[in-house]
Amino acid sequence: MVSGNLEVIFPAATREYAPFIQKLWNDAAFQATYNRRHELQMLPRIATYFLERAVEISRTDYEPSDMDILYAEGTQSSNGLSSMEFSFPTRERESFIDGYQHDPLARYQLIRLHPSSLGASCKWVGMFEDINMVLFCVSLTDYDEFWLDSNGVLINKMVASKQLFETIVSHPTLEQKDFLLILNKADLLLEKMEEVPLTRCEWFHDFNPVISHHNNNLTASVAQRAFHYIAVKFKRLFDSLTHSKLYVCMVTGLEPDSVDEAFRYAREILKWDHNDNSFINNEFSTTTVIEASTTS
Repeated sequence: MVSGNLEVIFPAATREYAPFIQKLWNDAAFQATYNRRHELQMLPRIATYFLERAVEISRTDYEPSDMDILYAEGTQSSNGLSSMEFSFPTRERESFIDGYQHDPLARYQLIRLHPSSLGASCKWVGMFEDINMVLFCVSLTDYDEFWLDSNGVLINKMVASKQLFETIVSHPTLEQKDFLLILNKADLLLEKMEEVPLTRCEWFHDFNPVISHHNNNLTASVAQRAFHYIAVKFKRLFDSLTHSKLYVCMVTGLEPDSVDEAFRYAREILKWDHNDNSFINNEFSTTTVIEASTTS
């Protein structure tokens, strides 16, 4: 793989199967099963992206697109960690907000740790006593998906995220650290809720939003309330464990601008005086944010 010789791990013979994959894909029974894929608990949503491109990927002249790579990154669990340094480019409007002065030379380090690396004991966490902030990412569409835990027990992914969240925020190393909960796949939540109710997850059994019938877009309103409901669920859990404030933002992970805004929001949290949160509601951050209040 390092040498670039893909034939070692992906022999040319396997790429000659494209016509057979095409035939299988067009089979009526296969399509009937695929159309009921939401009933398959162990089939992740990301599988749809690759199943619909199986024929293209199998061709000998296939080259992965940037989007293919982004989706593929989420198909395997890494047992290690990765890090990168980055800076924020200067934006014109940053210079005119409350006298804020952006330092274009300021560098930030992002350390990415996959949850599979933590395990039950979370031994990795003890190494991060010098970090300034924890960014905890959760997929909004995980509420009806499942995976097998280390004991071979089928568990709801959202419930698993809740359990990991409890473990992380309660770890002694991370006491007094700022936490930013990033609720990802906001763009897919509406589509998902049209097919599967949020109450499919046992943790969300009491989701019952009151929607005004004067709203011209009832479905979108329900999805927005679902986001706020999930955010408040995590905020109340965080408060019960730490008696501290949890920051939350909604992100569409495949949209660079959305991700950039989440990081800018994280940067501003680090700059705020914790005794003066007057900066929290200004227009600087355009990311959808749930404020400090835990009321629904």
